[in-house]
Amino acid sequence: MGNSNLKLQEEKYENVMKKFKFKESLQHSQLGMVRVYTLKDDNKYSIFEFHKTATTSEEAKLMLAHYKNRKSYNNDYLTQIFFISEQHNQILCQDQTQFIIIGEHFYNNIQNEMKNYLSKNYSNTSQQFSETRLWQIVFQIVNACTYLEKNGRNHGEIKSKNIYLHPDQSVKLIEYNFIYGSMNGYQKALLLNDFQYLSPELLKEVRAKNSSPNVDFIKGDVFALGLVLLELASLSSCEQYYDWVSKEVHIDKIIKANDLLLQRGYSTLFTNLIYQMISEVAIRPRFTDLNEVLSHFENEINNNVDFYSKYQMRQSHQFNIQNSIYTQPYQRPGHINQAQSIYLPNGSF
Repeated sequence: MGNSNLKLQEEKYENVMKKFKFKESLQHSQLGMVRVYTLKDDNKYSIFEFHKTATTSEEAKLMLAHYKNRKSYNNDYLTQIFFISEQHNQILCQDQTQFIIIGEHFYNNIQNEMKNYLSKNYSNTSQQFSETRLWQIVFQIVNACTYLEKNGRNHGEIKSKNIYLHPDQSVKLIEYNFIYGSMNGYQKALLLNDFQYLSPELLKEVRAKNSSPNVDFIKGDVFALGLVLLELASLSSCEQYYDWVSKEVHIDKIIKANDLLLQRGYSTLFTNLIYQMISEVAIRPRFTDLNEVLSHFENEINNNVDFYSKYQMRQSHQFNIQNSIYTQPYQRPGHINQAQSIYLPNGSF
C-alpha cells in the first residue's frame, strides 16, 4: 500500500531546492495549486513548483516529452521551466509517474499595474500608462507570441491578469498548454461558460457549440491583445463590450472607445495598431506580421524613445471597419489601406 520508489533525480531535486526557502502555497490563475519558494539570497526572486501525475506509461512518456520540449523554449518574455523531476511510485499495485515542474514565478501582473493607476486620480493624464510603456508591453507580447507561433503553438488565453511582470517590469507569459492537457480560452468558454476575450469568429463557434472549430487561433489571440491594449490605455475593462449571454462582442463600441484614446493623448499610430488587431479576421494580422512591423521600431521602443508622434494617419481613423462584415454582414468586407494602417517609411504590412 504505498510502497514508493523514488528513482530519478531526487538528489538533484534536493540540490536545486536547498537554494530556496518555502514561502506559501497558492492558487495560480493558470497553473492551479502551486508551491512558491523564494531564493534565500534574494527574496525578490521566486519559483513555482507543481506536481502532475501520469497513470500509464504512455501518458508518462507524452507528459515528459511535453515538459522537456517546453523547457527548451528560449524567449525572454516566456516564463521559463528550468527543472523537471520524474518520480516513479507504486500505489495499490498500480505504477504511477509523478512529475515535479519548477519554473519562474511572478506575483505581479499587468492587471495589478492597471489597478494602481485606477486607484489614483487618472483624470490627470500623467496618471495613466505612458505610450512608451504600452509600446514596450505590446512589443514584448508580440515577440513572445511570434515565438509560440513559429513553434506551432498559441497563447490561447490572453488577458491582463495572465500577463505577468518580471521585477525589471518586462512581461512574462504562460501559454494555455504550458501544463500538459490544459484547456485554452475557447474551450473554457464553451465547456465552462468562462468569460474570455474571444474574437467574433470564435464567439460564433461557441454559439454553434463547436468543439473543433476550424478557426485561426493565432488571429484570435491578436484580437484579445488588441482588447488588452485598449483596456490598459483607457483604464476600463473591455468586458463591457461583450454580451456574454448571447455570446456577442460589440465592435462599434470598441471602435468608439479606441477613438477616445486620442483625447487622452495617445497617438494615431497606437490607436491604428488596435484597430488592426480588432479588424475582421480576413484582414487581421498574425503575430509574425506584427513582429515584422514592430521590428522597425525595436531600438526606439527598448530605449524609451518617442517615435510614434512622427507617424500620423493621413486620413480619418474611422476607417472601413465600420462598414465591414461586423456591422453589415452582407457587404463585401472592408479593407484597410496603407494610409489607414501602421505607416512606415518603407510601407506597411
